[in-house]
Amino acid sequence: MRKHMLPLIAVLLVLVGCADQPDLPTILTATPAPPTTPAPRALHPTGEPGSARIHEPGWSTPIKLSFNDDGWEDSPYITRDGSQILFFYHPFPDLVTTVDELTEYVVAHPQEAEAQGLDGKIYVSDRPFTSRRVHPISQDGSPALECCPYVSPSGELFYVSNRRSWELMKDVPVSIYRDGERLDLRTDQAVDNPHYCPARDELWFDCPSDANLCVMRNAAATGFQGQVTVAPYPVNARDDRVQDSQAFLTDDCQTLYITSSRDFPDLGRTQIYRLRRLDEEGLQWSGPELFINSETLVAEVSMTADGTELVFAQVFWREDGTPGIDIYYSRKVTSP
Repeated sequence: MRKHMLPLIAVLLVLVGCADQPDLPTILTATPAPPTTPAPRALHPTGEPGSARIHEPGWSTPIKLSFNDDGWEDSPYITRDGSQILFFYHPFPDLVTTVDELTEYVVAHPQEAEAQGLDGKIYVSDRPFTSRRVHPISQDGSPALECCPYVSPSGELFYVSNRRSWELMKDVPVSIYRDGERLDLRTDQAVDNPHYCPARDELWFDCPSDANLCVMRNAAATGFQGQVTVAPYPVNARDDRVQDSQAFLTDDCQTLYITSSRDFPDLGRTQIYRLRRLDEEGLQWSGPELFINSETLVAEVSMTADGTELVFAQVFWREDGTPGIDIYYSRKVTSP
């Protein structure tokens, strides 16, 4: 769904300087809301019905959450108790086609860019998900792109960042962080979309970038420096054209949800699938079942611990042909 929109190679430009500093791009800004007390779980969000279909019976029609604006909302994660949604936000309405202009500006004006959120930050919205604010992890003043949050059952925040590039002033692949500390996965490839499942001590992530799903078993036991393996078929399709990414596991690590373009390999159209673990080692999985789809791309599902609420991201197309992305919500209203 979302690639890292600020290429890390841009950091190298800092070292050689920028002769021509571009003007500040025209953007739609948003004022972050202050922290609030999350509403009771019984208070459900409202919003405009979307076009996506959830194929398991019992789910309500997905709605577009009201904190979405004309900017770029992506990579949602709903906390285990349903009290908050964490997500990536950038104020550019069309982050895909403006990346070159944006990169030039961030490199030339890192402090100004960071102050305006042009580096891309992790935001948080309290239930009932009507407003948002910058998450504390993205408030340190560094012009680092931070994305793809996941909070483990024990409260650890995993996410990805290009902070290492800014610290070393050279191009370094995007890394996974845990509570602000970089995990050295001993890979020279960019990684993405972390999901740690403590019940099996497995760290799942995309490598490289959004191409394949990888897993590190015995992750915490090895200080997150264990062997990284590509997840087996059918978690990853055998077709090299297919993007398999964005793992989400239930707390028992038995059910896996992924984003995949396996039904549309030439179009790159992603849908959300569900697989079930068939052995203790995680080497055998059931065939993927279609879980959520739409006429446009959907991706990055996340659920509450009790499996009664979910969020996901969906692409839309404007009249001028440019893409945008919003976050949608659904809840179980009847038993399947």
